[in-house]
Amino acid sequence: MSPRLTFLAIALLYAGSAAALNPGLYEYSMKMNMPGAPAKIPPTTLQRCLTAKDVEGIKAVEMPHMPNSDCKVLNQNINGAQFSYRVSCTKPQKLEGDVKGTVSATSLNMDMTMQIPDAPGPMTQNISARRLGDCK
Repeated sequence: MSPRLTFLAIALLYAGSAAALNPGLYEYSMKMNMPGAPAKIPPTTLQRCLTAKDVEGIKAVEMPHMPNSDCKVLNQNINGAQFSYRVSCTKPQKLEGDVKGTVSATSLNMDMTMQIPDAPGPMTQNISARRLGDCK
């Protein structure tokens, strides 16, 4: 899996399951900067229906299981609406990253910075989500 796809997979899994979010239809906006990419990566917007199961517990800071991955979450810190953690992986590729963000009942904002060996610089991503209403 490419660094970009791995990064997006991690980001989407975390963003799709924030701890304090209420169930409902959310719109996610994702912006990525990847130094050395042949072109600027355009922002992405998508909608996702989150169920009660999707938002229970502290899933926003839990490491989801990804096939063929050994990624681990380290140094989790949750302080009210703020959270942060470190991600460390050796498979499917080596990367280290820091994540920090805020979450409320109807919104999520998180910033990720990933270091990948031999990359020309850190890859960064911002994900924001806002509740649009009930799922249809």
